[in-house]
Amino acid sequence: MITPPVSMSFACCSMRASDFIIFAIILSTSLLSQYSCEYKILAVFPHAGKSHFFVYEPILKELVRRGHELTVISHFAQNKLLINFTDLSLAGAGEIRLNNLPVSKIVHNPLRNLFIHHRLAERGLQNCEALNFSHIKNFIKSKPSFDVILHEHFNTECFLVLNHIFKAPSMGLAPCTVMPWNSNRYGIPTNPSYIPINLLPFSDTMTFWERLVNTVNYILHTYIMADFLQIRPADALIKKYFGDNMPSVEDLARNVSLYLVNSHFSLNKPRPLPPNVIEIAGAHLDKPKPLPPDLEKFISDSEHGVIYFSFGSVISERTISDNVKQAFMDAFSEIPQRVLWKYEDESLPGKPINVLIRKWIPQFDILSHPNVVGFISHGGLLGSIEAFHNGIPIVSIPFLGDQFTNAKALESHGTAIVLDFLNINKETISQALKFILKPSILKKAKNRARLFRDRPMSPMDTAIWWIEYVARNGGADEIKPAVIHMPFYQSALLDVGLFILFVVVIIVYMNYRLFKLILRIID
Repeated sequence: MITPPVSMSFACCSMRASDFIIFAIILSTSLLSQYSCEYKILAVFPHAGKSHFFVYEPILKELVRRGHELTVISHFAQNKLLINFTDLSLAGAGEIRLNNLPVSKIVHNPLRNLFIHHRLAERGLQNCEALNFSHIKNFIKSKPSFDVILHEHFNTECFLVLNHIFKAPSMGLAPCTVMPWNSNRYGIPTNPSYIPINLLPFSDTMTFWERLVNTVNYILHTYIMADFLQIRPADALIKKYFGDNMPSVEDLARNVSLYLVNSHFSLNKPRPLPPNVIEIAGAHLDKPKPLPPDLEKFISDSEHGVIYFSFGSVISERTISDNVKQAFMDAFSEIPQRVLWKYEDESLPGKPINVLIRKWIPQFDILSHPNVVGFISHGGLLGSIEAFHNGIPIVSIPFLGDQFTNAKALESHGTAIVLDFLNINKETISQALKFILKPSILKKAKNRARLFRDRPMSPMDTAIWWIEYVARNGGADEIKPAVIHMPFYQSALLDVGLFILFVVVIIVYMNYRLFKLILRIID
């Protein structure tokens, strides 16, 4: 605690009350300015997926609210002008997915994860072309200074060069569970026997064949596909735009201080995470807002509760086959609950009287309503977190990406049932609805929600605290495990294993020779 000098304290005794108040305000203001931490922060979101940006947008706005100055590079500029919030748009570098992915474009075969990785890498390189945009080049040439750089680590590697150019400590942001090619960069132990990669439909309890497939895919995605599809092309683009003396993206990624991951052990199952990896699932959640009057009446007046139905912000539900849509409507017509369906066509012919359709629905506000008793979802992580947070049982129908892993994680808690979109019919939908509408399942979901929310610090405060920690300490090397900078043969103890094997072979061979010698002497 800092106290004023003695002479100053005596002087205060002779001040009038008004003078003392003015003096106290000036003193407190000077102390606050001396110890306040207003940081300049660069946030980089090169991926064109809006749901990814939604994860961290509330954190960015909270940082501004707390007095920090942000420059944000993304595809999604703010609609309203925010003080201390500067947008640098990446519009035009990659297609934005917003209810425009036809179901027919989704790959449904055992090798879909390989196609997904290839497509992600392809889109990541498209995003890299934004480094050649004139306003981005001018921004880099202006050489601004930053206290910390926040960088989404997903499929776009080349923007990591900004960490090197601006010479600021950086933090990685994961909008989903950790992608397999990012584990080694942060020293995250990955055991394929119980940690499924997030491109496969496995839980943490796998059969022999699932463990085999998971192991092979982990090696493929981490050490082969990531290298050829992402790292090498990104290195080539960086050299093209910034010269041959730039470090590799792999070295840049390994020098990142901290990793904020949109996951939590209560939902995504426990993982062995080093101290430089912080789980913040739920940071995007705010207090639920009042619903529009028509939606509030529709939900509150439902005697048996409401089921919310949405396939998220990417898939175009209009492209779902008529047979599947009819199967849903037939199943809905037989339940006493009302159904609130997010669908592009509000005049969908043949919909039952208990179904209300809206093009856009405030999802979290709906899932927070006490009269909502079920959720039909595509397994997207944001919707899964929002439903899990509110204790809502889920019928999960995954289509692509990490949705299969999210669905299996929810199912493993006993609060969800997973359906295969290719084999959906009225009977499978009806059976799934019967399952999630059981009182015992709702009770279990509420218990899981309590565990998800039971934390020493809110996800938002956790994220902000660690961002400020890295900024005020100029990095966080002290919490990074040494394994990050070790070559694979050392971290996997291959050299030690080979040495032990060599010693064992020598001992066995010497004993063998000794045994033969003894036999000769005896003979």
